[in-house]
Order: sequence, then C-alpha cells, then structure tokens
Amino acid sequence: MAIISDLSRDLVEEVLARVPLTSLRAVRFTCKNWNDLSKDGSFIKKKIVEAKKKQAKEFEVIMMMNYRVYLMSVNLSNVDPSIKPKAKLITLNDISNDYQVDISTVFHCDGLLLCVTKDINSRLVVWNPYFGQTRWIKPRNSYHHMDKYALGYEKKMNSSNVSHKVLRFVDNYYAYSPESQIYGFELYSLTSNSWKVLDITSSDWGREIKFIRQGLSLKGNTWYVIDDLLMCFDFTMERFGPRLRLPFPPSRLQWDDTITLSSVGEEQLAVLYQCAYTLRTEIWVTSKIEPNEVSWNTLFLLLDMRHPTGFQFQTGNFFIDLKQNVAVVFDKDKDVSNTRSIAYIIGKKGYFKKVDLGESTHPDCYPLVCSYVPSSVQI
Repeated sequence: MAIISDLSRDLVEEVLARVPLTSLRAVRFTCKNWNDLSKDGSFIKKKIVEAKKKQAKEFEVIMMMNYRVYLMSVNLSNVDPSIKPKAKLITLNDISNDYQVDISTVFHCDGLLLCVTKDINSRLVVWNPYFGQTRWIKPRNSYHHMDKYALGYEKKMNSSNVSHKVLRFVDNYYAYSPESQIYGFELYSLTSNSWKVLDITSSDWGREIKFIRQGLSLKGNTWYVIDDLLMCFDFTMERFGPRLRLPFPPSRLQWDDTITLSSVGEEQLAVLYQCAYTLRTEIWVTSKIEPNEVSWNTLFLLLDMRHPTGFQFQTGNFFIDLKQNVAVVFDKDKDVSNTRSIAYIIGKKGYFKKVDLGESTHPDCYPLVCSYVPSSVQI
C-alpha cells in the first residue's frame, strides 16, 4: 500500500503549492520529505512568485493589534469591503520562558519582520513567518525603551545576495543625570551576528532627532520623516543621505500635524499629511526615490476630513490601493471611546467607509499595518 513518502516529488510539489502560507508550518510535520521540500530553494521561489501574483489581485498584509501579529486578507470592494484575519502568525515564545511575548512594534523588510517586545527595556527578535524561524538579538550592553529601530539590507556588489541588518538609534536622553545619558547609532548584521557602533554624532542631526518618527523600509533602505524633511538611511553605505523635501510647503507644518509613510508595492513611497487645525488631508506618491533624491507625482488624494469623519488621525498608519484609487487608514473609532480598532477607507468624491477590526483591549495600542510577501531568507 502506498504511503505519503512514496509520492513523487512533482506530485508533492503540486500538493504543497496549493497549501496556504498560514498552514505550511503544520504540513512540514507530515514527514521529513515534505519538510525538506518546503524549504527547498526552487520551491520557495515558486511559492513567492505565486504569492506576489495573488497579492496583485488580493491584498495580504501583516497587522499588529492588541500586541499580537496577524496575517490579514483585504478586500476593498466598493459594495462590501472587508479586512479579515487569515491567521495569527506563529507564536513568539521567549526561549527561556513559557509565556507568549507581547509585541509593541513591527518593522517589515523583504519578507522578514523585526519585532520589538513590550518589555520594560524591550528586546529584539527577527522573524521569518514563512519558515517559522526566529532569532533573538542580544544587545551590546542593554536595550532601552526609548530606543528606535529599523530593518534593511546591504546590497552586495555584482551579486543578487543581500545582507540584512538592524539599525538601532540608542536614545536615553531622559536619563536622570547627564552622566547616564546615552546617544548614538549601532548596526547589527544578521550575517556576522554582531553589533558595531556607527560614526554618526548628534551634530549631524541636531536635536530634531528627538522627534524622529517610525521609519519605513523600501528597497532595502529605511526612510524617516524628521520635522518637515525626508531622510534615508542607506544600509549599503551605512550612512544617512541628505535632507530631502516633502511634497508640501514646510511653512504649512505644525508640531501636532500628522505625517506618516507607507510603501506602494516595492518601488514607491507614499506620504500622508493631515493638518491638525483644518483636518485637510493629503496623500502623495513618489515618481522616483533614491537615498539622495526624491520626486513626487501629482497629488494622489486630497480630503476635507471635517466631512464626513470630523476627527484627526492619531497615528495615520495607512496604505493605498492604486487600482481602487483609495487609501486605508488605521486608527481607533472615535464614536465609542477608542474601544474598537477601525480601518477607514477613503477616496475621491467623498467616498468613505469604515471596517470594524474588532475590540481594542489596550487603549494605547493602535493598529499597525505593513505589507508582506514570503521570504526565502534563512535566519
């Protein structure tokens, strides 16, 4: 009688190709041959190509809600839009403890996730959901809850291979005494499993660095909004590029305005700006973006948020769908005392819909979304 291990490789590949990403880990436990094939380079490439084709028709995004991380399916149909969890991704358990780890922040780059734990001093773990692999990153000395992070990669010359790295902005500015203050930049290499201190001083930034917003990874580099400017950390050159202009006049910006970044596919950057006073909201998309140069397309979306929503976005975390000509902004529901996480779908000619994402059990935890495709990177 034939058994699973007797099936031909072609037939097994056909079976595994039909298995959803969220179920692949369970399938690996079927037998050793299936486990080996699911991690084979050629099979992984096919799976990633299929995933990208699928994403051209249906969004799949990574979302953090209530300090947990989910894979979400997004349907932006005009009739009945929906954003539904497909699965809670593999539980991150502390290697030395038995409890589930809460996640305070997630960064995405090239199919890998950098997760910052919700601990007193925070910890870092790089996670490949496709393989179910994690790597806990130990600090040179210690982490601090005020630190900021980014994930990117160095492009190898004359090679398709890349080297993934973690940027850490060490920030203990609010220490009790000047002697205990720490300031600087460190870079961790997943290839060498080591940290190094970068030669970047506060004079390169000024005190504006205190107000740096969360970065966004695009094409291996990380982009930041600092005050009224855009700036890139180049992981290949291991340095920051020049200050670049945003698409709206600097004179218009106030300290309490909302400015956030999002990626459009794998080649374009989008920026959302909302004026705290007028609630005027603009979304722009780049036509060209490099570490030392950026240009912007015409305005993608202009909205008067006094009607119909009438509130200011607290975080402005968003993504856009160029085909549907809509933006999806994630926030809390202002009508029910911030107890529900909501996706606001907004478009031209007053198009506006709300999708309830469920109960928000933690008042300070706002939904955070980022794009995702499977990665063949072994960590």
